[in-house]
Amino acid sequence: MDYNLFEKAEDGELEPSMDLEMVRDDIVAEFKSINEYEAQVDMLDNEDAAAVIEQILEDKKTHVAKLIMLLTQLDPVQADKLNNELRQ
Repeated sequence: MDYNLFEKAEDGELEPSMDLEMVRDDIVAEFKSINEYEAQVDMLDNEDAAAVIEQILEDKKTHVAKLIMLLTQLDPVQADKLNNELRQ
């Protein structure tokens, strides 16, 4: 796949590609749902319900990991920064 990191807007300014922007939005949405599910697990009295929500929570964390990997493919600068932080 060939992805352009930036596209030219009508005014000539460079802006992130739609793919990159959507992936970033998806990461934010997944983190928000993780926070919501964690709060729900803490409030649930029913163990079966809590177990289901905990499984969904784990799935959401997997989604974040996959989306971050995709982000590093779409944004080489972000990939370098992530790799530098992981090495420290």
